Amino acid sequence: MIRLFLFAALFLLQTTLSVAQKNLKIMIIFAHPDEGEKYTGGIAALYTKMGHQVKFMSLTNGDAGHYVMNPVELTKMRYQEAMESKRILALDAYEVLDYHDKYLKNTKETQEKVIKSIQDWQADVVFTYYPAEGGHIDNMTAGYIVRDAAPNIQMKKKPVFVYVRDFHTIKFSYIPDFAVAIDPVWPVKLAALGAHRSQLADVIPHSMGILDEVRADPEKQKKIIYDNAYPFSSVTDINRPALLKWYGKDSAGIKYIESYEIAEFGRQLEEKEMPLFFPMLSQR
Repeated sequence: MIRLFLFAALFLLQTTLSVAQKNLKIMIIFAHPDEGEKYTGGIAALYTKMGHQVKFMSLTNGDAGHYVMNPVELTKMRYQEAMESKRILALDAYEVLDYHDKYLKNTKETQEKVIKSIQDWQADVVFTYYPAEGGHIDNMTAGYIVRDAAPNIQMKKKPVFVYVRDFHTIKFSYIPDFAVAIDPVWPVKLAALGAHRSQLADVIPHSMGILDEVRADPEKQKKIIYDNAYPFSSVTDINRPALLKWYGKDSAGIKYIESYEIAEFGRQLEEKEMPLFFPMLSQR
């Protein structure tokens, strides 16, 4: 009986270790090139640094994101920027669909493209926007597309789906399930976001009326990038409890974080399973 118990315990330990050591497949689905970097660049960099495979998927090509450049040329530029970001973050893939910026629709066609991409990638974890009314219609539509597509995914094990809060939904009242410290990869996140120069070095400073001075000053260029990343990477009253929960006393010195919620659809996790899918939590 003792021998049988020891065998069972050893088998359970080996199974747990094999899951923990698994090379995870991560997908991050958003609406426009540069948003994966802004909202999830930290956790993406942590995953790739740990040897896991990460794929970004932008559901539009961003062709409306400029004040003067024509859509065809802008699409080409934003794709090139995405490929530079892919290199910086060490992503395994960065897929950009050809839907037009501002015109993303939650249709059967878009859902099927998302389903196919998730299945082909064999994703263990899928990050996407928390969908709600208001904000940027493409962002919220992206969240609804993934949510509505999820029940039709045909995989042996359904992915864990994770909600990302964008500039609109971060204003809502919510309770994150976990937070990850991104201090070690903060410069990588900034560099990946900065790769999207059409937005960070052009469109955004133009909208602020400071384009000429930003172009003339590298330090102001850095500040624009920082100011666009920090609001979604800072410790707040909302995400501090999640940080304390997972980092305890070590949370005091953490400056930059990203916080997330497990979606109500897809695979549901017990707390002890969290480090298997978010292994950076086990290395705190």
